[in-house]
Amino acid sequence: MKKISLLSVDAAGTLLKPWPSVGAVYGKAARKKGIQVDDTDLDTQFGKAFNEVQKIAHKHQGEEKEFWRKVVNLTFQPSYSGDLMDELFEELWELFARGEPWKLADQAVQTLTTLKDKNYRLVVLSNNDSRLRSVLRELQVDHLFEHLFISSELGFEKPQREIFQAVEDTLQVNPQEIMHLGDSYSRDYLGAQKSGWNPVLYGSDTQAKVQIKKFPELLNFLS
Repeated sequence: MKKISLLSVDAAGTLLKPWPSVGAVYGKAARKKGIQVDDTDLDTQFGKAFNEVQKIAHKHQGEEKEFWRKVVNLTFQPSYSGDLMDELFEELWELFARGEPWKLADQAVQTLTTLKDKNYRLVVLSNNDSRLRSVLRELQVDHLFEHLFISSELGFEKPQREIFQAVEDTLQVNPQEIMHLGDSYSRDYLGAQKSGWNPVLYGSDTQAKVQIKKFPELLNFLS
């Protein structure tokens, strides 16, 4: 195996996550408008809504806002679908472009800083939209990354080969020299593996041969 020179990191679910949860953020915004909802129910419904919309819609440039409008509407539909939905969605859309509702993974910054100091190249590879740029700026971690590869801007999503190819072509690096860390077995782990990268799963899945639960464990692979 060639020496790893570049670490690619997934964003939502790996580097950062909604805090305290998607349902909690949605619920707080709704209650400010007098809409009474249960955060736990919203969390459950969000997962279903996201998976459902993902089957029929895209998050490509120019389409991502409508994608999320469908997700938010479906998430609230069992509890509320009244006149305030459009206003609520616009507020949530803007809110998730800021750092406020996001929390960085424990010790992620320290670990990535250590790796950067060791001259590893760091990038983000995310099935997200352009709001991620402002989120990382507000969380003051954008400077850690040489490049942000965002699916909506590229027109491809993990696990499609094209999005991994974009990293290789843009940075002129061989696939064998890239390690990718992500929380999805199908999109991150298998996508990277099939592209000839070195995949590491963030979380727990018996199908993944290489996995970590905390960012500092990366230092076991990258010395």
